Amino acid sequence: MRKLKCFQVSGLTVEGVLDEFNERAEEFGIKESDIVSVSALPPTLGTKLATPTGTATPKVEVVIVYWSDK
Repeated sequence: MRKLKCFQVSGLTVEGVLDEFNERAEEFGIKESDIVSVSALPPTLGTKLATPTGTATPKVEVVIVYWSDK
């Protein structure tokens, strides 16, 4: 039975988060046709992000809702 699942991640830019998601979608078993919605919000988590030069405060949070067979 298919279930709705959510991928929620903080990042510096929406484009950066979506690029990483697209690179790893196959790893999660997600096809483009499985995606229900994509939303960008102000960051809600208080964690810092690791960057090549240290840490950074997230500027955006992206929520992707999708159908999953797992």
